[in-house]
Amino acid sequence: MSAEFPMAGVLAVLCAETAWFLALVLAGAALHKLYAQSRARRAAAELLGVSWRGAGLAVWVAAATEGLAALCLVNPSSRGAGASLAAVLFAVYLGVMARAIFVGRRQIDCGCSFGTTHRPLGSWQILRTASLMLLAAAVAGLAHGPAVREFASVYATSPGELACESMAALAFLALYVALDHVLALRPLRDGVLG
Repeated sequence: MSAEFPMAGVLAVLCAETAWFLALVLAGAALHKLYAQSRARRAAAELLGVSWRGAGLAVWVAAATEGLAALCLVNPSSRGAGASLAAVLFAVYLGVMARAIFVGRRQIDCGCSFGTTHRPLGSWQILRTASLMLLAAAVAGLAHGPAVREFASVYATSPGELACESMAALAFLALYVALDHVLALRPLRDGVLG
């Protein structure tokens, strides 16, 4: 074994935990779009400037893409493809939101949060989406890297390691959702981060 193997192991674990976190975010987003279809369609219609029917199609395509990316992310053999798909998806979301802000349409609710309250576009949505895009790009890069692939092939994921990865991802998801709710508070939204 080479001296790089321990670092490859650390990178493989970080890649797996981040992939699981992204998979949970994407699966939650897909389910939220299907559960709150009216809100999701309204957001798509306003953000994309399409008809109600076109917005419905956009919501279904987005939810299916999120679901596919989530499934790919939890499988080590397709993790790189899932992360690449997630990065592209987050980049599209980022571009659509940035365009809406640029043309002065901040009052649009992007439907990005799991809550039911109207949240106008702002710094938080841009920062969150950009961060998710960068995380997905990092996972894609790590998953395609030879050191991580070699480590993953030699040390197959055991059920115990799988449980740890998914538990860590659940903890990150809980922090992510809590931060989303804190930053949605009106005094914060009207202040620096608005």
